[in-house]
Amino acid sequence: MIAAHLSDLHFGSHVSPEKLDSLGKDLISQAPELLVITGDVTDRGRLSQFRWAVTFLRSLDIPFIVVPGNREVGFSAVWEWMLPSFAMRRFDHFFGASDRIVYCSESNKVVFIGINSVHSFPAWPGTVSRETRYWLKRQSPLFEDYIKVLFLHHPVLPVIRGSSFWAHTLSDAGEILNICTQTGIKLILQGHKHRSAVMELNFPEREAKVVVSSCGAPLMSRWDSVYHLIELSQSSIIVHPREFVEGEFVGKKCYEFFPSGNGNDIQAGTCRSSSLECSNQAVN
Repeated sequence: MIAAHLSDLHFGSHVSPEKLDSLGKDLISQAPELLVITGDVTDRGRLSQFRWAVTFLRSLDIPFIVVPGNREVGFSAVWEWMLPSFAMRRFDHFFGASDRIVYCSESNKVVFIGINSVHSFPAWPGTVSRETRYWLKRQSPLFEDYIKVLFLHHPVLPVIRGSSFWAHTLSDAGEILNICTQTGIKLILQGHKHRSAVMELNFPEREAKVVVSSCGAPLMSRWDSVYHLIELSQSSIIVHPREFVEGEFVGKKCYEFFPSGNGNDIQAGTCRSSSLECSNQAVN
């Protein structure tokens, strides 16, 4: 299965029209079966920005699933910073459930599990609610023969060149990683840092490996204008970063990991096409 990991699109005044047009063309050309978006779809949480984002995503004719980021909270709405559940109502209207999302591809034996990490101010660092952590621990083992992918906004791992500001972290990252190694989640998709990175964590005592994809902010004039194409199979996970260079998104090296075997490898390559039967939980 091929999925595209996008994050931090920040639909608003900072979007580059040239990058937006190029991103749409590149996604259509690469033809992933699914778009997985890890939050900050809007820049200020405004209705006009939500409408713009949804219009663009639907124009691609590719199913997409989304979790919210902190930018989905209305910038000037103090009550939403104190109680983000108000902002999540707006998110739910445009994208469906904002937490505990399950998208299952039966034909590819891949399951994507999305969780909400947006937390109230002043406890600004991302946090996954205790109820959702318990839900994740119960839900993941149900897909015993599937490749399991977790996606959320705030990072479970720090990113080189990314800000170390305390508000840009996930306060319970250790517990999320603990659940992943206990329940067989092999890949985590994260956002928020606007920096592209691909990492692998090894847990020898559990004979577990977890690959982490952190993509950039592909539509913004600063940061890393990068999104990731990801090939998933029972034997390997291959991440293809695609970067905006001289008017178009292009691929460079790919990163290949073997979560069930030994070692990892880095090599050049391009994505192969495959098929997907989409469940009705994707947004169209």
